[in-house]
Amino acid sequence: MSKRNYRGHSPALIDKWFAQDEQLDRYNSKLYYFDEQAAQLVLDFFQTFCTHVEGEWAGKPLIPEQWEYRVIRDLFGWKRIQDGCRKYRTVYIEVPRKNGKTTLGAGVGLYLTLADHEPGAKVFSAATDKDQAAISFEIAKQMVQGSPELSRRCQVFKSTIYVPQGGSVYRVLSAAPKKSGLNAHGLIFDELHEQPDRKLWDILHTSTAARRQPVTWAMTTAGYDQTTICWEIHERAVRVRDGIFDDPSLLPVIFAAEEKDDWTAEETWRKANPNFGISVKAEFLRTECKTAQEVPAYQNTFKRLHLNIWTRQIELWMPREKWELCGEAFPLEPLGGEECFAGLDLSSI
Repeated sequence: MSKRNYRGHSPALIDKWFAQDEQLDRYNSKLYYFDEQAAQLVLDFFQTFCTHVEGEWAGKPLIPEQWEYRVIRDLFGWKRIQDGCRKYRTVYIEVPRKNGKTTLGAGVGLYLTLADHEPGAKVFSAATDKDQAAISFEIAKQMVQGSPELSRRCQVFKSTIYVPQGGSVYRVLSAAPKKSGLNAHGLIFDELHEQPDRKLWDILHTSTAARRQPVTWAMTTAGYDQTTICWEIHERAVRVRDGIFDDPSLLPVIFAAEEKDDWTAEETWRKANPNFGISVKAEFLRTECKTAQEVPAYQNTFKRLHLNIWTRQIELWMPREKWELCGEAFPLEPLGGEECFAGLDLSSI
């Protein structure tokens, strides 16, 4: 990668990134190669045409942070020797809230629409409902409107960005498509953990089958329901990351605390939040953590949304460590053969 485009970051941090880039031997050189020019083109696109659209950095170039840089570099740089197409087809990004994943997804959606050299590219923004799906798309739309170069190439509508030259389109899906045949080149799937079932995921992901090198870009925070499609992909991503399962098409990107970590410690917050101190403010997490300590019902919310820990329920009635002590305080063995009564809360069923 060229260092010239990384203005705004410290020289020491830039050197660290490029030192990591030299570790290119982790893939089988008989199957894959790293295309430095292809990866650089995406980074150039981000910094030349994409901008932040909200908050303190609004209007400034979208220069990827370290973790974002690595994801973009790996996705667009690694290719298969057999056909020169990208190695990765699915990117699973699981990070806590406010780490910039939505803005990053918007930039990727624009690149896939405008600059990926895919004739008639169709890119879709999807989520549980249209409002959620529109969040990333709206950011992309504002990036286009803020760029004279992109504005000249695109026609921008309420829920669609159309590129007349080539016929590419980037649009929001209102809900689960009523028919198949979408022929997607790119999918920007937001908050996957909110999907009630696998129907939408299966329809959209299988719609990429006819494309040469499609990208399914799934981003989410941790959930609580371990029967969902998100948990299924989360578990697959963890196994791929840990080398337990081989899926060369899946790029797992997971930043999370572990259950054994001290969830009240700043060190744990830093571990889970790659943008800690940048878009994730330490003062905010301190306030939220204090609230979670004082209000047990908020603990699971804090752990899921800010530490990316999968919980077993939305709200916590009793801290887990106290619940586990109940088993020690009330041994069941002496009750064998006795008549038993159970109290069940069925209000949510």
